[in-house]
Amino acid sequence: MILLIVKIVLALLFGLAGIMKATRSMEQLAGAGMTWVNEYPETSVRLIGILELIGALGVILPTLTGFLPIITLISSTCLGMTMVFAALHHYKHKEFKNIVINVVLFALCAYVSYSSL
Repeated sequence: MILLIVKIVLALLFGLAGIMKATRSMEQLAGAGMTWVNEYPETSVRLIGILELIGALGVILPTLTGFLPIITLISSTCLGMTMVFAALHHYKHKEFKNIVINVVLFALCAYVSYSSL
């Protein structure tokens, strides 16, 4: 039951973040606190958003459908790696509060990945 709740939380968080990055303007994203978007091309930000959305679907859909459960392992591992790179970016810019969020999300992704073995 805890695993299902963690999967739902990850799917919601990454899904919503992905939709935001894929659909909102760069100015809206920067205004919402994602100032890092100013350092990357818009296509990169959109791609990150789309990949987060795909990862979110990959974490939850195999559980709901019972089809290809290996996708959950792959998706949660990739989302966890995304958090590693996000934490490195925040460290580089001395945004230490954001690293806490990255670490928590990484831990949740690691839990799902490990449980999917």
